[in-house]
Amino acid sequence: MAAGFDREELRALVRQALKESLGAATPPVAAGGGLAGELRAAAGRGKPATVSVAAGSGADLGDFARAILEACEDTTVKAAIVAGDIRFEPTRPAQQTSAAAVTKPATPTGGTFELASGILGEAKIVEISRNHRKILVGSDVVLTPLARDKAREMKVELVRQKP
Repeated sequence: MAAGFDREELRALVRQALKESLGAATPPVAAGGGLAGELRAAAGRGKPATVSVAAGSGADLGDFARAILEACEDTTVKAAIVAGDIRFEPTRPAQQTSAAAVTKPATPTGGTFELASGILGEAKIVEISRNHRKILVGSDVVLTPLARDKAREMKVELVRQKP
């Protein structure tokens, strides 16, 4: 170290340099094209953020999945998605008929969600409770104690299906 700098002054200079360089780097990363760039921007804006997703075909869903994988390389975006700070809003393509939208709503409120297998944890309860008030839990589902408490707190009914 140079003799002219004390430790605190050096730390302040490093903090300032990092702040300036990271502050300048944020907009170009967020401006990256497509859904991945939009997710990075949404994670940087604050919480909660809603991102519109067009999912009218299998190709659209494939593109969405690839964009999520690309965006999750950034740990900030991944953490925001897992925590529920970034929400996804489905948008219908223009060619879909209104009859299809009437017969099967995109997000039923108060409906029943069925889970056949896997692990049902706290985060999943929070995610499901945004659109559903009842969860049918299959016999192969492992339910964590914290998830049961979270469901009770969020007034979500858990019903275990018999094998």
